[in-house]
Amino acid sequence: MAKEADNFTKFDIEEYKKRVARYFGKDKEKEQLFVHALDFADKLHYGVERQSGEPYITHPCAVAEIILKEFRLRDPQLLAASLLHDVVEDVPKITIADIEREFGSDVAEIVDGCTKLRYLGADKASLKDLTHSKFFLSAANKPEILIVKLADRLHNLRTLKYLPKSKRQRIARETVDIYAPVAAKLNIYPLKRELYHLSLSYLFPKKSKQLLAEIKRLKQSEIVGVIKQKLSEALSKHSMKATIRSRVKGLGNYYDPLKKTLSRDNAENRVDFVIITEEESLLHCYQVLGILNLTLPPLPRTLRDFIAHPKSNGYQSLHTRSNIMGEQYLFKIRTPEMDLFANQGILAEWEKRGEFSKETWQEILEIFRNIGEYRGGASRRKEIIRAAEGEEIITYTPNGDIHYLPKGSIVLDFAYKIHTEIGNCCIGAKIGGHLVKPDHELKDGDVVEVITGKEPTKIIDIRLEHLARTAKARVNINKKINNERREFAARVGESILKQEIANHGLSEDILTSDKASLVLEYMRMDSLKELYIKIGQDAIKPGAFVYYFISISEDELQSKDVKPSTLKRSHKKRNKIYVDNLDSICYKFSQCCHPYPGQENVVGLLSERGISFHREDCYQLVRYKVDPHDMLDIIWDPKTSLENHQVRITFPHASTSELFMALANIDHDVMIKKVVKKKTAKQRVPVVLDIHTPTISDLREVVKTLPASDFILNIKMEH
Repeated sequence: MAKEADNFTKFDIEEYKKRVARYFGKDKEKEQLFVHALDFADKLHYGVERQSGEPYITHPCAVAEIILKEFRLRDPQLLAASLLHDVVEDVPKITIADIEREFGSDVAEIVDGCTKLRYLGADKASLKDLTHSKFFLSAANKPEILIVKLADRLHNLRTLKYLPKSKRQRIARETVDIYAPVAAKLNIYPLKRELYHLSLSYLFPKKSKQLLAEIKRLKQSEIVGVIKQKLSEALSKHSMKATIRSRVKGLGNYYDPLKKTLSRDNAENRVDFVIITEEESLLHCYQVLGILNLTLPPLPRTLRDFIAHPKSNGYQSLHTRSNIMGEQYLFKIRTPEMDLFANQGILAEWEKRGEFSKETWQEILEIFRNIGEYRGGASRRKEIIRAAEGEEIITYTPNGDIHYLPKGSIVLDFAYKIHTEIGNCCIGAKIGGHLVKPDHELKDGDVVEVITGKEPTKIIDIRLEHLARTAKARVNINKKINNERREFAARVGESILKQEIANHGLSEDILTSDKASLVLEYMRMDSLKELYIKIGQDAIKPGAFVYYFISISEDELQSKDVKPSTLKRSHKKRNKIYVDNLDSICYKFSQCCHPYPGQENVVGLLSERGISFHREDCYQLVRYKVDPHDMLDIIWDPKTSLENHQVRITFPHASTSELFMALANIDHDVMIKKVVKKKTAKQRVPVVLDIHTPTISDLREVVKTLPASDFILNIKMEH
């Protein structure tokens, strides 16, 4: 993109220094640190221009001014770090150690938290996710990082028009997925609204223009003025003094993060009215609520009392809704102090941030820490970030303790909210006298009595991680899943290595030999178990270990002159895996070729997630040129239970009469749950059969009785 340097005057850094000096007043020490950081950054960014043609130093200067002017913060280390936040990332010769020597550990820690990771071995998507993980983990220990990153993102969005379209889209998408929800969680709503407004304008240019035109018309509509006048008269009549402020909601109100759509239909209401009492009186808030309800009758069950029960981020207000002339309006009642916090959020209490005993701060930082620790993938990380922003429900312990949870939370979310060990050992709960499972979805007002076992429970259904809504529950469930997969990989890897050893005519005694210790050291493995895990995850081929016992002597190994190589196979045998259970944590039936339990000629592929089953003739194996020797022959235990699994068989071509004739021959132990005909766009009517079979052996018998025509069999865990 062509730069537009001619459209900008040269940045006057001395004028900028004078402009910001007034924010420090007589505190010359703070001003001196700021000026030192500014001169340092200016020297390092000298000669570099932004896409707009402006000197690059204008960007960190703008970030610092946003923090000073709009966030109203005067922390000298924070401001110095905001000026330096890009130097380590953009200037190769500068390191975090250099920043620490020049400005101290606090400034260095903030700059480090704002610096993207650089790792050539990772793809761009993985690197970005790792950077987000680092950001949240760093911010949980040093909240100043959040402030710099949010101000940095705000200025980038304000100048986004100078970037290529693809980059604009990428930055805008990242903003609605990560940064706007963070601003919401910190309760900095004006910032959240601007982040959504700017990013959605780039993501949905045509739709946003239409909605912005409608928003403009709504601001000018008579009904908003009429409602304010009516409320003002009602308050005066009851001698109640208050300020009434209307706000037509912005683009963020029309965005659905799940569907990723921008539409008028996504808006619950389009105009808010805020009534701010004249005095810091909670009683006045409830008196205003009474006057409001008498003047504009509320919709049933819409009162939300965030004064008696503040939100988890500290927000307080009374909320109620009314329907006026077919349009729904939200009314918020609060004191001046509540209103300040509603607009500035955490920024309003920034000077108290050192008091980490405060529940609000602790909760927010713990959420960020859990988001950072999560290892379930980028898309899942974004889900829990969205959940942290979204609507909350109130739940109670039997003792009456209140716990706020994201809407849609399950029993495990509640259990982990109380304590990690309670979540780890949770086997269910009692709600309203009824026993429910760990995946039971909670409702607003539920009183939950968690039931625990003596030992930590094993995750048997991978869907639990997806069903959980809180970061803490997902992190801990993910840890359990990964631990179970590592133990599974260790067992599988040991079995495969021993088969490989036998296939080459060697004895298993080599595993406990002195040479084995040398080989493990040479391969940089701490133990045999680590080797088993790597083999079970397909990170190392078993031949890479056996190679040293066939081709390399102990003396050669000690000489360190050996070049590691995988063993050329001198045998045609393929390694085997014996399958006697079908938990969804470690086993996956691939959707490309639809293998089913007990089917012959099924092979397995190893990965960190366990084993995926494929038919041996699967086109994907051919497409990706999978070495046949890297496949595992699957040996099914015919007694493997299918009691907790649903089997769905789809017949694209079989006639209903042909199918029912076949079903008549099925053994009585097999339960037919449903037979459905589904219409398709091509006017074919596939027949779908849902069945329950006790074991793999029973499923094999069912398959034998089915019509000869093609069918697709899917299997999944039941809720």
